[in-house]
Amino acid sequence: MRIDNSDITIVMQGGIDVGWDVRYSADYMRKVLPGVTIILATQNSALKSFEGHASFDKVVVTEDPGHLPSVKLGGGPHNVNRQILSAAAGMNAVTTKYAMKLRTDAYITSRRALDIWGYWADQPSGNKKRGASRILISSIFSLNPRFDERLSYHLSDWVQFGTTEDLRAFWQCPLMNFDDNTWYERNDYAPESLYREKEFRSRFATEQWLTLNYLFGPEKFPVRFHNDTSEDIINEFEAQLADNFIVVHPLDIDLHMPKHNYIYKSRYFNSICHSYESWKQLAVSRGATATNDLGFVQWPLSLKGKQRYVLAKQRLRWVRHIPFVRSAFQRLYRL
Repeated sequence: MRIDNSDITIVMQGGIDVGWDVRYSADYMRKVLPGVTIILATQNSALKSFEGHASFDKVVVTEDPGHLPSVKLGGGPHNVNRQILSAAAGMNAVTTKYAMKLRTDAYITSRRALDIWGYWADQPSGNKKRGASRILISSIFSLNPRFDERLSYHLSDWVQFGTTEDLRAFWQCPLMNFDDNTWYERNDYAPESLYREKEFRSRFATEQWLTLNYLFGPEKFPVRFHNDTSEDIINEFEAQLADNFIVVHPLDIDLHMPKHNYIYKSRYFNSICHSYESWKQLAVSRGATATNDLGFVQWPLSLKGKQRYVLAKQRLRWVRHIPFVRSAFQRLYRL
C-alpha cells in the first residue's frame, strides 16, 4: 500500500522548550514529505512567547492540567495528563486519513515509517485486533517483559503512525489519577520484584497506562500493577502486540531524537526491548507473512544470549548496591 504525503498529518505533541526551535523540525519534515500537514499540539502555558505559528498548518492549544509526582521515586515530573490532553486535541484536529504522532523533540528524515506500515497494513492479524489496522511504534522502550524490567504492555510513545481513526482512539484515554500515580507510597511491591521494578511510585508506567486503556478500556486491565506477570499474561500481551502494533527500531525509520540518540545502539536497551525482528516473529505466528527487510539488531542476538547478558547486568547491579562495594565505586569515581 502506497500512501500519499497529502493523506498524512504529523501531530507534533509536547512542550516547546526542546533545545531548539521546533519550527526547524517542522520545516525540515515538509522537505522530507512534501505536501504533508503538520499540527503543533501543546499547552497554553508553553506558548506564552512562541512566535512560530506560521510554520504549522494548525496550532492546537489545551489548558495545562499540570504534572503529577514522578513515576519513579526520585524521577522527574510526570506529564502523562498533559500528554493525553494535547495529543487527543491534536488528533481531533486531523482531517487526513493517516496520522503520525511525534514528540516535539523528535523528527524523521525519510518516509520509511510510512512504507513499513503500508506493507503490514495489508497483512492479516489474529483475533485480538482492536482497531482498523496496526499502529507503528518505536522498539526502544517497548519492553519485553521476559527480561528486565518485566512490564507487560509497556509500549513506546515516541512515535506512532497509523490510521487517524486508530490514533484518535488511542488518545481517548482517561487522565491518570493521583491515587494510581502514588500507588506504591501505600502498597507493597510484589514479593518477587526485581531491583528496577522497586523504583516505581506509580501503579503503572506512563506507557502502560496509555496502552492498557487503548486495548482494554478503563477498569478492564489484565494486569493489576506494573510488574504483574505470568506466562499467561505475557502470552496474551504478545498476541495483542502482534495484532495491534508494528514495532520498529528508530534507525529502521530514520527517527531522530537527540535526547535519546545515545541509547539507540545500547546493548542493554536493545536486549530488554522488542525489536522489529522479534515482533515479526510474533506477527508471523498470528498469520502474517514477513518481509525480507531486516531491522536493526544489537548483540546479543539470541534469546539465551540476551537472558545471560541481562542476568549479568542484574547481578552487577545487585553487587554495586552492597554498601562497601558502593563506597568503593564512589571513591573510584572521585579519583
